Amino acid sequence: MRIGFVGLGAMGLPMAGHLIEAGHDVTVASRSRGPIDAALARGAKDGGSPRGVAEASDVVIVCVPNSPEVVEVVDDMLPVLAEGMTIVDCSTIDPEVERAQHVRVSDTGARYLDAPLSGGTAGAHKGVLTLMVGGDTATLAEAEPALAPFSGLIVHVGGPGMGQVVKLCNNLIYAAQMTATAEATAMAVKSGVDMRKLFEVLTHATGDCVAVRTRLPVPGVVPESPASNDWQPGFMTDLMAKDLDLALAYAAKTGVPAATTATARQMLGAAQRAGYGREDFSAVAKVVMAPAGTA
Repeated sequence: MRIGFVGLGAMGLPMAGHLIEAGHDVTVASRSRGPIDAALARGAKDGGSPRGVAEASDVVIVCVPNSPEVVEVVDDMLPVLAEGMTIVDCSTIDPEVERAQHVRVSDTGARYLDAPLSGGTAGAHKGVLTLMVGGDTATLAEAEPALAPFSGLIVHVGGPGMGQVVKLCNNLIYAAQMTATAEATAMAVKSGVDMRKLFEVLTHATGDCVAVRTRLPVPGVVPESPASNDWQPGFMTDLMAKDLDLALAYAAKTGVPAATTATARQMLGAAQRAGYGREDFSAVAKVVMAPAGTA
């Protein structure tokens, strides 16, 4: 299959690598030259621009940071889109902006899916990402060979934009988990609790959650956690903050109170102001632990 990939960031580059390894004809474009060269070294072709990628592809996967960049990519591709082509947006963006892209692309005769991801950079490298897909069922069935090489689970969650809604629901829960995990960890550290014992109890009790299992914010307890690896990002603070801004805006549109989401966003903002924006979002624990005297 001729597959295009636009956006070779921390997620996109390993995703494109899996497509190349699966034997697909992959054409790429990205803002930075380094990731393009890395993809070319693995067997990809340089499309030069989103338009060039679209011209060389039957399916184009987009994985960029925010709503304006998705619109910019679609703007560039739009003149060459036609019947038989499919665009799959794996970015996390505003659901209403995404619905508008469905319409713009469909008007050319091409098809469009929103398919945001969960699993972080670790999931991208392992090829086990979860995709939550909004759009037409038949389009997803035809595009699935272009998604399977980097996916562990692909779920059709509804019509246009619904993938983005489900992704925002997922991330607001994850951010709230991390805020609670940070506060509980600070309390335990200050009280002299053995962190390994805390981890053992939490992972077998009602406090168990993904944030505890993967991001307990003290070094040495979870070897793969950011805290044990100099806070290297599996998912950056800046990106989680962006996603919570989207969640809060969408909650306001739908009339849903979001006090827990707002609190988590405030904590992420404190982490950004402290200089942790490009660290893993679990670095929010550092702004909890510092005033508690447990940093």
